[in-house]
Amino acid sequence: MNTSLERPSARGRGIPDRSERDKQLGIDEIESRIARDLVRHGLYLAPLAMIALGAWRGLDAGLAVGLAFAVVLVNFLASAALLGWAARQSPHLLQAAALGGFLGRLLLITLVGVGIKALDIVDWPVFCITLVTSYFVLLFWELRSISFSMASPGLKPRRAGGE
Repeated sequence: MNTSLERPSARGRGIPDRSERDKQLGIDEIESRIARDLVRHGLYLAPLAMIALGAWRGLDAGLAVGLAFAVVLVNFLASAALLGWAARQSPHLLQAAALGGFLGRLLLITLVGVGIKALDIVDWPVFCITLVTSYFVLLFWELRSISFSMASPGLKPRRAGGE
């Protein structure tokens, strides 16, 4: 039984099995790790923003903030799942999934916003402002955690000293 990371090709040469190699190198599911880190940051910010805006504008505003953060965080996770799956399939599918997924999620977020406005269940202006600002705040916060090196893609490696 061949336990190496190579599978025989038609010519008899070995072709590395990409998914196994990626898992051993720890670069599989980079998108999911980044999205989970974004969600972790969002779960720090959401209660603070809910309390602050709830105290300022009332219960409807606090609920709007919570709903907006939920939409943003689910969007990050859905994007990571779709892009991670497509990246393991083919580069062409990754391009289509990135564009199609973006447009589809944008449409879904718009429909959620229109539904919230029609149902009048939360403070709609607070929902919209929180939706946009939380998106950008979380992305800018995440810039500090991202490694821009191909040697260590995804999140920056943690140092032994806990920094």
